[in-house]
Amino acid sequence: MRILVADDEFFARKAILQMIHDWDGSVRVIEAEDGTAAQNVIDEALPDLVITDIRMPGMDGIQLAAYIRKNHPSMPVTIISGYEDFTYAREAIQYKVENYLLKPVDRQELNSLLNKLKMHHAERREIHIEQAMLSCFYETSDHRSLLTLESAFELNSSSAFHTIVFVHPPSQSRELREISKEVFGSHHLRSILITDQFQPQLLIAWIQPQSAANQEGQVSLHFLCDRIARTLSERTGLTCTGIGISSALSDLRQLDTSLREAKLAALQSFVNGIGQPVRIEHIGQIYHYDAAYIQEWTSIFSQQAGSYQMAKMENMIHSWLADCIKKQFSVHMVQDWLAATVNIINTIIGRSCSEACSYLEQRSLFEFASIHEACDELIAKLRAVVEQLSQNEPNRDIVQDIKEFVEMNYKNKIVLDDLAKQRYFVDPSYLSRLFKRKCGVGFAQYLLSVRMEKAKKLLESETYQLPIATIASEVGFNDYSYFIQMYRKVYGATPGKDRSNKKT
Repeated sequence: MRILVADDEFFARKAILQMIHDWDGSVRVIEAEDGTAAQNVIDEALPDLVITDIRMPGMDGIQLAAYIRKNHPSMPVTIISGYEDFTYAREAIQYKVENYLLKPVDRQELNSLLNKLKMHHAERREIHIEQAMLSCFYETSDHRSLLTLESAFELNSSSAFHTIVFVHPPSQSRELREISKEVFGSHHLRSILITDQFQPQLLIAWIQPQSAANQEGQVSLHFLCDRIARTLSERTGLTCTGIGISSALSDLRQLDTSLREAKLAALQSFVNGIGQPVRIEHIGQIYHYDAAYIQEWTSIFSQQAGSYQMAKMENMIHSWLADCIKKQFSVHMVQDWLAATVNIINTIIGRSCSEACSYLEQRSLFEFASIHEACDELIAKLRAVVEQLSQNEPNRDIVQDIKEFVEMNYKNKIVLDDLAKQRYFVDPSYLSRLFKRKCGVGFAQYLLSVRMEKAKKLLESETYQLPIATIASEVGFNDYSYFIQMYRKVYGATPGKDRSNKKT
C-alpha cells in the first residue's frame, strides 16, 4: 500500500510519516513538500491515499483535491487543517474529500483512518483481482488483466493452481462462498471465489497453496470439496448437485482452460446424481463412452416414436437414466444421447404441423436441479407431442407429404428407406408398397420423372442457357453419362438433340 503525505511544514510532515510507519512498517510512504510536487508524485506513483495540508505555497490542498478529483476520481483524499481553516476546508466536499484531520494530528484518529483505508483497499484490490480473473476465465483478457494477476500471485514452474466449480442452489450462493473461504483458508489455500457470469448456480473457486511447503503437504482438494458440501448441507439443508476440479496448472494464461475443465468435471458430477467431487482426470478413466449403446438405443426409440408407443418410450428413458448412473457413462456420452433424443422428438414435432407443439431446445444440464428433472422434461414434452400427433394422424397423408418433399428436395440425394426410418418412422417395405399403390409407380420411377421434368424445363429455358452438365447437377445427377442415358430413355433423344431441335 502506498500513502502520499503533502505538507510544507517539515516537522509536521515527518511526524505523520512516523505515525504511519508505527501503524504498519510495510506501507510505502511518499512525501511532498508542496502541492505541485505532490501532483507529480500522484501521476507517477498512483498512491492509495493522499494526506495533504490545506495551506501550502503554490498549489494548496483544495486545489490538489480538485486536480485529483478530475484526473484520479477513485483516489481517496484526506485534508489536514487547523481549527481556524475548517470552514475553508469544507469547500473540499465538492471534490469528494471525505476525511479531515485537525492539527496537531492525533495518533489514534490517524490510526482509525488508516484501518478503514486498509480494509477498503483490501476490498477494492479483491474486486480488481476478481474482475481481472473473470476476464481471463472467459478469454476476454487484455494484457493489463494478466499483469494484475501476475503481480497478485507469484507463480512459477513449481507452483500450481486449480479451478473448482460448485453447482448449487442460487439461493445459497452467499453461504457457500463463506463456507468455501473458511475451509480453504484454514488449510492455507489462497482462494478467489466468483459467481459464473452466465449461470448464477455455478460458483467458481480459484485455489492456490500459499507456499511451496503448503503445496507439498496439502489435504486433497477432493476431501475439502466434500467437506464444503457437507457443511453447506448441515447449515442449510441443501447441498451441491455437482463439484468439478480442474487439472493442476501453473500458467495464468490457461485460466480459460482450467475453467472449461472444471465445468466439464462438475457436469460429470451432476450426471452421477450424488454431487460427489469429480476431477477432470476421472473422465475417460472411470467414466466411459459407449457409441454402440447410443446407436442401438436411438434406433429402437425412433421406431417406437413412429408408432407413438408412449409407455415404451417413457420406460426407455428411465431405463437409460438408470444405466447411465449404474454403468458410469461419461458426460460426453450423456450430452450426445440427450442431443440425439431431442432431435428425434423435434423430428416428430415437425410432423405435427401444430403451433401448440413448439420445438424442444437443447438446454444446458446445469439449468436443471438434477439429471432426473432433465429426463422428466423430455418425457413431458414427448407426451404432449404424441398426444397432438395422435389427434392429427387420421388426416395425415404420407404419400402426399413425400411428393411435396421430393418437389422441394429433388436436387439432393433422396432414399425412400431413409425417409421411412428418419422422417416417418415406419417400416420401409410398408412405405414402398403404400407409395406404389397410391401413385401407380414406384418411388424411384416417380423421383426420376420429377427430375426429368425439371431438366426439360431448364433445357427449354430461354432466360438461362445452362450447360447440360450443369443441368444434370441441378436436378440431382452426379454422373453426367447416367443423366444422358436416363434422359434419352424418358424422352427418346439426348438433351443436346432436344435443345437443337427446339432452336430449329
